[in-house]
Amino acid sequence: MKKIIYFFGILFLSIIIILNLLFTANLDASEHITISYNNIVYVIGLVLFGGLIYFLTGIINKHLCNDEISETKKVIKTSLLIIAIIAYITFCIIWIIAKRPPVVGDQIHACNLAQTFFRGNTEEFLPNMTYAGIPLIEYMQAYHQQISLAFVFSMFFRIINLDFIESLRVLNVICICLTVLALYKINKQLAREHKTNKVLLFTLILTFVSLPMLSTFVYGDIPSIALCLFAVYFMMRYTETRKIRYPIFASILTMIAYMMRMNSLIFIIATVIYLLIGLFKEINKKSWKERLVNILIIIMYIILSIVPASLVKNYYLDKYNLDKSKEYPNISYFLMAMEEGPRGNGWYNEEIRRTSIKKSRTNEDRVYR
Repeated sequence: MKKIIYFFGILFLSIIIILNLLFTANLDASEHITISYNNIVYVIGLVLFGGLIYFLTGIINKHLCNDEISETKKVIKTSLLIIAIIAYITFCIIWIIAKRPPVVGDQIHACNLAQTFFRGNTEEFLPNMTYAGIPLIEYMQAYHQQISLAFVFSMFFRIINLDFIESLRVLNVICICLTVLALYKINKQLAREHKTNKVLLFTLILTFVSLPMLSTFVYGDIPSIALCLFAVYFMMRYTETRKIRYPIFASILTMIAYMMRMNSLIFIIATVIYLLIGLFKEINKKSWKERLVNILIIIMYIILSIVPASLVKNYYLDKYNLDKSKEYPNISYFLMAMEEGPRGNGWYNEEIRRTSIKKSRTNEDRVYR
């Protein structure tokens, strides 16, 4: 089983790498996407450059991260890491200040819902028209996944006692730093059994400029990634120590991540597979009580990760007297993936959205609780 998963993992990773080498996708301000072939010279240069980075970081890692390094090298390593982290954070802050793009589309609607939950005022934002051509109150009913995201944002507003939308960009910067830390902790955990290249890890993550550039995007993507990565680390710690607190921590973090971004379901599925592999791997070496505990932990992880998001949605749908059945159908996203839309194959299709949203419309008169 383990070898089969390794095979498919390497296969899918190879496909992703090859596609990124051969094609470039350009996205304009209107979210129209165009895909073009890369020049062969560019592809060869990119491969050589990647190989050079791998070679150089391997040499540096050998001298700075071996078991017999001197105190001087430890100071150099720590200093370089601190300087790199500070430069990374500085870049994020400068980027936010310099760019500060307007908060539009789903971003502003999720933020306005969060402000509504925070302020308790149903007349300030809910009657406003959205880009979908419907009031925000109907938008909340049509797009249930935004409710749990708005709920988490509103909790953050309560913590800082301020519903300033720009504060969510600061949250993004914090979560980007937590992402770097989580990857370091995962790498350190892997290093217990495998040979790792810490210099390569930090080189790749700290030069991945897309992450700090997305710090201006006020949505749940960046926080959910940081939370999921820490959940992965805690599950790795659990498989090593068998201490129950680690899956509990992982479940709580995954729960928040799933509320902020439903795509976190990918991490949930992967984690369950990871735990099942560990269960079957040692099934004959453990007592029935230990096997039962492992099964219960998997069930607990799934329930705690997914169920609270549904409870939050149902709570706010009931609070604002909304019809739970009139939701933008999830099947429409699958239809979009199979259609050739004006924004590119598989991209967001306005016609499918418009057709589905009509079915999600409700009466104009609302009764708020």
